Amino acid sequence: MIIKGQKLSEVDHKTLENLKALDRAQFPFPWSEKSWEQAQLVDEYIVFYNVDVTCFCLFLMSPLEKLAHLLKITVSQSDRGKGLGKELLRSAFVQFRVQGFERSILEVETLNAPAIALYERCGFKKIHLHKKFYSNGADAHIMEIYL
Repeated sequence: MIIKGQKLSEVDHKTLENLKALDRAQFPFPWSEKSWEQAQLVDEYIVFYNVDVTCFCLFLMSPLEKLAHLLKITVSQSDRGKGLGKELLRSAFVQFRVQGFERSILEVETLNAPAIALYERCGFKKIHLHKKFYSNGADAHIMEIYL
């Protein structure tokens, strides 16, 4: 499987529309059009996706902290269970290590067992429980991996 990684600001229009459509289809609280537009203006957003755009992950990079913050990861319903999420993260982490990044963090809803299992298989560890983190009042685990 081919995974492409690039700055969100450099993603072509068709791919961006596919990313946004997947975001809307998979997330209960997808990004607004304005959020996508603002993220495209900043070079620190990096997206990894497959050629069919049936999966993607989006990071906000903090070079001074050598930190990659995972903001979103999703795989279409029809492609789940094929290892795409793990492959996305593996591809991202290989690139980040080469670029000198040392760790990655994420937030995940405490009831999202499939996502937590994926992150743990990839080496993430729970480091904090943040009560009422999400706008719907749900708690979140803060997880971290050293690259």
